[in-house]
Amino acid sequence: GSVGERESERERAREQGDLVSLMRSFVQSARSRLLPALPCKHRLHRVAVASASRPPRRAWFATAASSTVAGTTTPSSSGSALTAGVLHGRVSAGKVTSPADKVRVCGWVHRCRNMGGILFLDVRDRSGIVQVVTSPDSFPKAHAVAEDLKAEWVVSVEGPVQERLQPNPNIPTGNVEIIAESIDVLNRVTKLLPFEVSSDVAPKEELRLRHRVVDLRRHQMQSNLLLRHKVTRAFRDFLEQEDFIEVETPILNRSSPEGARDFLVPARIIPKAMYALPQSPQLFKQLLMVSGYERYYQIARCFRDEDLRADRQPEFTQVDLEVSFMSAEGIMALMENLVAHVLREAGRPDVKTPFARMPYAEAMESYGTDKPDLRFGLLQYDLSDILSKCECKIFTGAVEGGGIVKGLVVPDGKRVSNSRLKPKGDVANKAVAAGSQGVLFLRVNEDKMEGSPPVKKGVSDEEFQRILERTGAGDGDLIILVAGETATVHKTLDVVRQFLGKSLGLLDENSSQDALVWITDFPMFEWL
Repeated sequence: GSVGERESERERAREQGDLVSLMRSFVQSARSRLLPALPCKHRLHRVAVASASRPPRRAWFATAASSTVAGTTTPSSSGSALTAGVLHGRVSAGKVTSPADKVRVCGWVHRCRNMGGILFLDVRDRSGIVQVVTSPDSFPKAHAVAEDLKAEWVVSVEGPVQERLQPNPNIPTGNVEIIAESIDVLNRVTKLLPFEVSSDVAPKEELRLRHRVVDLRRHQMQSNLLLRHKVTRAFRDFLEQEDFIEVETPILNRSSPEGARDFLVPARIIPKAMYALPQSPQLFKQLLMVSGYERYYQIARCFRDEDLRADRQPEFTQVDLEVSFMSAEGIMALMENLVAHVLREAGRPDVKTPFARMPYAEAMESYGTDKPDLRFGLLQYDLSDILSKCECKIFTGAVEGGGIVKGLVVPDGKRVSNSRLKPKGDVANKAVAAGSQGVLFLRVNEDKMEGSPPVKKGVSDEEFQRILERTGAGDGDLIILVAGETATVHKTLDVVRQFLGKSLGLLDENSSQDALVWITDFPMFEWL
């Protein structure tokens, strides 16, 4: 064949050799861990791997002068290698040992910049971005190819690594750049992209779902999936250290009475019969406990044919575990250490144990929910006994009907205007959406009462002073009042509290602040 064909054949052989070495190392490592007593005659001497006639499906970096096995870089006889090594798309930050070091980079063109003849390319893969430089004077063929490149084309770039004159501290590879000696286009984009992958602004969700393959290239989506992987791995690492065993339970199962409807799958070999997808591994893990396995866990896939909720969808994953012969205190300590370990691995090192504990009755009394967010205040207070005999029929009617009257105290209440609390205001709309008729309010102005007309007319000065004593409200504070059935009042004030916590800047969703709490002493029955 031609010189180009022979060079391509040598390149494929080198790639195949690297992959064979990697797979051999993997199999030998697995064998030494799992099968130490395997007879020598069954020992695996070679892993046969079919060579791929097409380029790698994912981007990777590999030193041209070294062989990479199991995460380590072994320099060739010339001694050239990156200081910290390179493997699978990761160019380590830092200086190279010699200007002659070479790498081959496969990835997507993230950005192109023409700086008066010199072209700068950002080539991206899952591990990050590296800068590639081309010049018409140094390598004209590579530069000619680079001039035609567009965003999201897939390329293979080979050349030496050098230090950047102007480092970029915002990326791990910001100290180095690659001088492109050759550039091969592996795939072109022939149509207009639905949105820019490099943009920090997320497109509309409908557009993202329609073009999922492009959406998954975005940095935010890749960060989400990598974080999920890190969290899942942290769960497994901790539980295996605690002597749990992972057992995979069946997906196709008989229907069993649980909390939601089953997804059904027709059984082809049994006419008119159906399999049910598991809502949880509940029966299977109980079987394992009775069988004596003592500590079981599973990253379980669950299926429930129910309406969408904020924290639930028809198909979801849960960390499922079961323990035998352990006290309640032991289980709570185990769970605290598990959650703390996972959060630390996910980038939140300040998690403290043991967690706080709060009785169910206190949670409902102060927050109106059994899963309170303790990262900010805005507590609720039961005012039913104070307002049960006032002149406001809204309050007295609620108490006489078996309901309650509660108040939510907002310090520095001028931050919430009256128009927001009145009908069609954003706070009032949240209350109505939660099931109530709206909200009433009163303001403390130098120990004098201001607020909604029904409150000003129906609440006496003595009752007002008792409200201040119970709630601790002071000058300038706002008290939001809701009356009605107990469950409706709790839900309404919880929704209003969460809304005000975000709108008043009391809760930063992006902060690493945690307030973990056990809710204890749940009631066994609900009185109707």
